[in-house]
Amino acid sequence: MPPAMKKKTEKKYIIKTWRNMKRHLRSFVKNGEQEDLHRFRTGVKKLRALLILGDSAAKDAVLEKRFKPVRKIFKQAGEIRNAYINQELGKAVGENTDFIREQEQIMKITTRAFNTDKDQHRAWLRKTRRKLLKQIRPISKHHLSLYYRQRLEIIATALSRPRFNEELHTCRKQLKVLLYNYPLAGPELDLTFNEPYLDLVQAAIGDWHDNELAIALLSTTANTRNSKETLKGLKKQATVLKRQLTTLTRNFREQASPPAAI
Repeated sequence: MPPAMKKKTEKKYIIKTWRNMKRHLRSFVKNGEQEDLHRFRTGVKKLRALLILGDSAAKDAVLEKRFKPVRKIFKQAGEIRNAYINQELGKAVGENTDFIREQEQIMKITTRAFNTDKDQHRAWLRKTRRKLLKQIRPISKHHLSLYYRQRLEIIATALSRPRFNEELHTCRKQLKVLLYNYPLAGPELDLTFNEPYLDLVQAAIGDWHDNELAIALLSTTANTRNSKETLKGLKKQATVLKRQLTTLTRNFREQASPPAAI
């Protein structure tokens, strides 16, 4: 049998990641710590990345469909997380604005609703995990290398002349799938993969995108002096972030997968 990412390895990874994800979810419901919510969502992203990769190698792409109940929890948690990030961005460019107070209120309301659904969340997690473990399959070395090479080429083309719109955010999602799967896929790849550099790129895109979302939200609600000052600060920050990202992604293709040392 040709080298592959083994089914046993994938199942072990799913079980471990799932356990950590559930632990952080329980902790958030109990203590309301944003770091726990962030780690829960990161766990969901890691699992989904593996399922996307698995579906790309399968004739019947069913893994991501089976994951939908968990994505519902993820989306609900995202409403809380977005309100928190908006607060932090607001605090970074202003003080005590109406915008920050509004986001604090949204966070309280969405957290209360999220915690009310904890029993439903627990049931969804249990059932989804059981189904996925039955359907996971090994992925060949050839497919892994082909997948990584094709995705890096698509991202490189998009970043050769970066457009600061939703296409850039899509590049980040694709990068994170590659990064999350790299601990499993890395030993089987026949190409170099500059993990530290690619992580810097996805983080820079994430900072830009968070800032853009806050600008879009505040642009529709900025009707006080404080709010307008906050909006002004966010727009200045956007200019800085765009400049940094443009510099970082110059020669992306060569930096992402440099020639192997002889």
